[in-house]
Amino acid sequence: MDWRNRTGLYGAYFFGMAGIGFTLPYLPLYLKERGLSDREIGIISTLAALSALAQFVVGIWSDRIGRHRPFLLVSLGVLALASWALPRAPGGVWLAVAVVLFAENGICRAIAESQSGAEAVALAEPGQVGRALGALRFWKPIGIVSILLLGAGMAGKWGVGSILGPLAVVQSLAFASALLIRESKPHAAHADDPMSEEVDGPGAVGPDPAGKAGRDDWRDRALWAFIAAMVLFHTANAPGGVYLGLFLSRDLHAPAQQLAIAFVVSMAAWMLVVHPAGILADRWGRRPLLIVAWAIMALRLGIVAVARNAGEVVANQALDGLANGLFAVLAAAWVTDRLGGARRAGEAQAIVGTSLVFGSALGPYLSALWVETLGYRGLFGVLAGVGAAATLLVLFAVPESLVRDMDEPADHTAARFPELAATTLAPGESCGE
Repeated sequence: MDWRNRTGLYGAYFFGMAGIGFTLPYLPLYLKERGLSDREIGIISTLAALSALAQFVVGIWSDRIGRHRPFLLVSLGVLALASWALPRAPGGVWLAVAVVLFAENGICRAIAESQSGAEAVALAEPGQVGRALGALRFWKPIGIVSILLLGAGMAGKWGVGSILGPLAVVQSLAFASALLIRESKPHAAHADDPMSEEVDGPGAVGPDPAGKAGRDDWRDRALWAFIAAMVLFHTANAPGGVYLGLFLSRDLHAPAQQLAIAFVVSMAAWMLVVHPAGILADRWGRRPLLIVAWAIMALRLGIVAVARNAGEVVANQALDGLANGLFAVLAAAWVTDRLGGARRAGEAQAIVGTSLVFGSALGPYLSALWVETLGYRGLFGVLAGVGAAATLLVLFAVPESLVRDMDEPADHTAARFPELAATTLAPGESCGE
């Protein structure tokens, strides 16, 4: 990836995802100031999550035309417009539309997230998909923490709404950065790269003009097992965003400052792990680190359930950052490998994003039904059990996806080196014949 594409892609991702630093702690407070009830905020959040399912259609469409930049530009452009419109929306339906477009789990950020990852895969050097995804995801926590810290100072002096003006500028910079990206040719045309060719069932690589591989992939049990594991990952992990702060403040009597520190600790761990995770995934394979990511997620939830004080919970947030950072790189890399490489990177990223949406909706919904009966500690104990079940699913049902040259089957080698295939001895022949 040259310096222009690197600057454009990383800049667009950094500025685009930075807005999450407002949506996580401050957006509900701002909407309360605008007169919305808890129920209305919950309904709008659900609509935003449902709108994010559009990323799957966009992912398939972008693969079909071999371009990710146009979709990235549109999503970031609409996101910038929504950030300008949010404080100016009169209320009612217009305010709800602005929030759906602007929200962390809304359609704009979901498409920007998946298309950024697909672009990173498409522009990556051969054999460096994990490294490219790790380098991209490195910028997300930096942007989030930057806005979080800036917003804390501004909200204290001028109110939560004062953050939206500078944030609109930041979101506009995301669109401007994406304009720097240059796609020299449609990614679907990379037929000379065998790792980007369609996979006709596990282990076989070759041209697929009839689209048979795309149909067969949805009969791939390993792919469905991994989708289930991703949904369970977020089913277990997502409720922490809702109930961890309540647990800290109500049961452990933590001051507000510790709530912010817990979030920063998680983002710092994410930032430190994503880049080396990508490098190691390209070197060792995806599966070992996938097992580690799921196991850390389950362990972190179990520790919360038995933590004795707020300090232990805050320190434990480092495990949250490690698990989510590893997931951000490895899940996308595994699905990209399984679908055949850069040619279907948009669909791969959308599968990961859609699994996140389902899990992030299912987890808080079920937790809301259980929390009054179980209490916060009991809830986190149950979620740890869900995380453990997801880890076992990865351990026993998800194979390695990275194909190394020494591991390639004969038909894969023939696809790369047709001149060798022509000289292969027929059955029964000997060198002396």
